[in-house]
Amino acid sequence: MTCRCKSRFNAVFMKNLEWYMKNIYGKFKIELFNRLGNTVLEIGAGTGINLGYYRKGTDLTVVEPSKDMIGFLKEKARKSDIKLHIIEGVGEKLPFDDNSFDSVVTTLVLCSVQSQTKVLREIKRVLKPEGRFIFIEHVVAPEHTLTYSVQNVLQPIWKWLFEGCDIKRDTASAIRKFFPDAYIKNVRFNSPFIPVNYHIVGYGIKKDHSA
Repeated sequence: MTCRCKSRFNAVFMKNLEWYMKNIYGKFKIELFNRLGNTVLEIGAGTGINLGYYRKGTDLTVVEPSKDMIGFLKEKARKSDIKLHIIEGVGEKLPFDDNSFDSVVTTLVLCSVQSQTKVLREIKRVLKPEGRFIFIEHVVAPEHTLTYSVQNVLQPIWKWLFEGCDIKRDTASAIRKFFPDAYIKNVRFNSPFIPVNYHIVGYGIKKDHSA
């Protein structure tokens, strides 16, 4: 399967999985998205599943690397009541000035970026002082659990099939390097997707004027 074929597969797969994602993550998104400011950046917007959780009138910029995902995103944006700007790009190099956004959002994105450190540094840079970074991310399971064993076995094929998605990342530790006081809640979902049952949900606030 070529890279473009995988991109198309993942876009269609995520589109058809939206009903499940809403059922699993919906209540967490409602709570977290209520904390967002007026100018918001979403990194890795995918098919646009989060558009329905933003307040009407939100000035939203999304950065998405997949042309196939952007196709679905544009289709959904036409039915949305928010002001939307779509940029094809990656989180490691955001084309925005320092202190540009009230809030930044990632949901199921930090698993597949090439460098969590670079993305988180960029998130903090573009956030305004006291700006809020909210996240929902699947993470590595605790050692010696069945899920951890399953992750070990499936990681190579999972990462290849889902375009770099790493099911064994300690994302909470990465976030705390840039947002030391972040609120992070550990959540386990009992779903058929066993390798990604363990998640973190929360937010961090930019406490100073540095990037």
